[in-house]
Amino acid sequence: MGATYQSQSGPRTVLEMLGLTVLTFVIALVAGVVFIAPLIALGYDIETTSILVGATAVGQLGMFGVGYLYYRYRDLSVPITLPSLRELGYVVVGVVAAIAAAVILSVALTTLGLLPSSVIGDTAATNPTYLLGLAALSIVVVAPVEEFVFRGVIQGRLRDRFGSAPAIVGASLLFGSLHLANYSGNPVAIIAGALMIAVVGSIFGTLYERTGNLAVPILVHATYNTILLGLSYVALSSA
Repeated sequence: MGATYQSQSGPRTVLEMLGLTVLTFVIALVAGVVFIAPLIALGYDIETTSILVGATAVGQLGMFGVGYLYYRYRDLSVPITLPSLRELGYVVVGVVAAIAAAVILSVALTTLGLLPSSVIGDTAATNPTYLLGLAALSIVVVAPVEEFVFRGVIQGRLRDRFGSAPAIVGASLLFGSLHLANYSGNPVAIIAGALMIAVVGSIFGTLYERTGNLAVPILVHATYNTILLGLSYVALSSA
């Protein structure tokens, strides 16, 4: 398996990672629909926090299933251990860098008139507690799953074929593309929003390459999401 992997052509590897990204998105979407469809048939209000968060959790677990099967099939190595004090320092730096990048890019996109509407924000406008549910889910499911798939599996596979820097760029762009569905409005603005996510993802990827420990980008991702979702909840609740 290892020899086959190393001899695989660059374009084929890229297409394989594109296919894996599309498959994880489709499976996550289908899993969420399968979760919600019976509840609609039974007359439940699917806009409640528990159902929305439940659908997201099921979708993320579907994504993990795809990533895990690929990880086993390719016999990949995804190192994850309890972070050292030095690595916890990287976590702090990473959180600050990710939030700073998001704020700066959001201001830039707003100035250019390219800041897209957020699907999550639209839902939270009528149900702010949804943001708290997502924050909790980010810690236990979203961050671990997305970092495993995009940094552990995809970035790791691209690194073996192309090296660290191209792997970070490639995995980050694929990570950003997964979030295209998070936005609505002008197609150019939607793409700009996904690229903003890709930039934040590149920070996660750089930390993974720097430390060789998936726990570091998981903690940064979870903390980043929790802070932004928590601030959005406070802003909506006090409005």
